[in-house]
Amino acid sequence: MLTPEQCSVSVPNVKVGFFNMMPDAALTATERQFFRLLGSNDNINCYVYPFRCDELDRSEHAHAYLKQHYQPLDNIQHAGLDALVVTGANITESKLAQECFWQPLKSLLLWSKAHLKSTLCSCLATHAAMQVYYDVQRRHMGDKCWGVFEHHVTSPEHELLIGVEKQLHMVHSRYNDVSAEDFLTHNIKPLVCSDQAGVQLAAEEDHSVVYFQGHPEYDDISLLKEYKREIIRFLNAERSDYPPLPANYFDQPAILLAQAFQAEVKAGVANIKMIEKFPESQLQAGIENHWQDSATIIFSNWLASLVDNSDRSSS
Repeated sequence: MLTPEQCSVSVPNVKVGFFNMMPDAALTATERQFFRLLGSNDNINCYVYPFRCDELDRSEHAHAYLKQHYQPLDNIQHAGLDALVVTGANITESKLAQECFWQPLKSLLLWSKAHLKSTLCSCLATHAAMQVYYDVQRRHMGDKCWGVFEHHVTSPEHELLIGVEKQLHMVHSRYNDVSAEDFLTHNIKPLVCSDQAGVQLAAEEDHSVVYFQGHPEYDDISLLKEYKREIIRFLNAERSDYPPLPANYFDQPAILLAQAFQAEVKAGVANIKMIEKFPESQLQAGIENHWQDSATIIFSNWLASLVDNSDRSSS
């Protein structure tokens, strides 16, 4: 990501804050994924100010990394930002308002909507924003919405969707949902939707908030890593059921490999040493990334909107 000194004087600059709440295991991967997307527009100098949430429990290594590379959240009001990206987070409580990160996140969302051109929320951050702004409580879906799903663009003329195919694939990994009706009730336009997975992308009319319910940032192997982590949890007796395959993610040969490994695990006594036989490299070869191009275009359009619509800022 460019620094101010490296920015070209011939193209406009935007300053984007990045509030990373992801757990230690996904901390730097999430950082890399979003930074890649924020570098998607070659006609804009985008450089990023990372901020940390000190309320989250971190390992010693992660704490040291964050202290070195991320600013405390208290500094954000003086950074001269144009926009903000807020990631998802792991939850430990039944209600969002009970989470350790809730108060700083709530204060941040209220401040950013009032002072920045746009706030882009991913996954849990979208649910938090809908609760903070409109008192909309997300609803548990019963089963996990997990995999790659076909979506359709509802408003192809919208500036965030210029150049995006009308039929596209995007990634979800969540148990909770805010419905299209919830968004529409508060005059928020659903822009990308799925019959199976619900709303992926929605936006306020003035673009002050852009809502992703899924994970536009995910690499091709992100769901594979999640799948492996859940298998490890099963082998460690941290979950009672063997995890299902992410939907529409692996090709048929990879599905057969995964099913064969599952059968071998379930035929014996669960033991963490069995993970050594997990066919990770073969499964990775059976992944086809259908979503990254669309996510890149949407982020590029979002960055362009920050430049083209500078009069939206109230700061």
